[in-house]
Amino acid sequence: MTAAGQRGGRRPQDRTPQGRYARHALVPGWDQQRLAGATVVLAGAGALGNAVAQSLALAGLGRLVVTDPDTVEVANLSRTPLFRAADVGRPKARVLAEALAGLAPDTVVDAREAPHVSGVGLAELREADLVVAALDSRAARIQLAGRCTLAGTGLLDGGTHPWGGETCWYPPGGRCRACGLTPAERAVQDDPWSCAAPGPLAPAGASAPVSALVGAWLANFAVRLLLRLSVPEGPLRIDAAGSASPLGGAWRPGADPDCPLHERLPGQVPVLPLDGRATVGELLAHVGAEEEPLTWAGFARPVRGRPALRSVTTRLRSAPAAARLVDLGVAPREILPVARRDGAGLRYVELAPAGDDVAGVIGEGGTAGGRRATTEGVR
Repeated sequence: MTAAGQRGGRRPQDRTPQGRYARHALVPGWDQQRLAGATVVLAGAGALGNAVAQSLALAGLGRLVVTDPDTVEVANLSRTPLFRAADVGRPKARVLAEALAGLAPDTVVDAREAPHVSGVGLAELREADLVVAALDSRAARIQLAGRCTLAGTGLLDGGTHPWGGETCWYPPGGRCRACGLTPAERAVQDDPWSCAAPGPLAPAGASAPVSALVGAWLANFAVRLLLRLSVPEGPLRIDAAGSASPLGGAWRPGADPDCPLHERLPGQVPVLPLDGRATVGELLAHVGAEEEPLTWAGFARPVRGRPALRSVTTRLRSAPAAARLVDLGVAPREILPVARRDGAGLRYVELAPAGDDVAGVIGEGGTAGGRRATTEGVR
């Protein structure tokens, strides 16, 4: 769902001295045109995501892609300025997009009601200027870090604790969220089922002031990165008592050679004349009989001989030929791995944008003129 569609498309920005962004023009280093042309992917539309999205939209960001699978719960209302009591039970991403349509009409908000791995494809991550993580699960943050590394896009990560939080900028080619973790820590499964049922871990204390504080730091860093201005290198610990300081200790700016999340997509990936609405059968027609196309998000299938039981797999040949890719958790503009069934090799194929009937090759830089946050300006 795109909030812009509800209001007839993006409205032109007024950048005259008397316009909406007149005070921005007085900020040294500010470039409203650059912000208006930028795309940010935001993973998470909860309390932290609300704060980040609101600030970026008010700053005049051109496009925000927000992905979240959850619905608004009563417990969210004390920390989410963009949600109202009438929104309880509705998808967070959709509610956030609708709220921003009225608050900041110059920003096009594309809401994806899915986890980030099923909501935003690798091709979209590759072409984004910046990815911001506002997730409450270590497993989801590590998974997003791996996808950003594959796509070659920088990740700005943030999280909260009861009286503060942390932010960290992970530039392309450098250290990622999983560097320095043990294999057991990288394999942790702490994804909550929903805000109403937190799952394996007990919920941590949270409040509106802390979410707003950490969200403001995240949004500030996001704007500075989009404007090619400096941000701190390494994690920044934010204390609600009145301080923000870099975390020392084991932090190293370079990638951990033992971290498995530093593979990159090849420079050229063939684009199939299919989008996420295609069926498994249509996809299989574009790969060899000896090849096995895989998903990044597993899907459930019946266990052979025991139909009451279901197992999770990433092998698309295991799905019914008539099943649509989107219904199996495949994200829009996804880049899918295709493995040889004899284990002799791996290649990738890219799904076209919805409605496009194209075939060709897109290079590492994405579309012509595409930009993303880089290490420029980082000290």
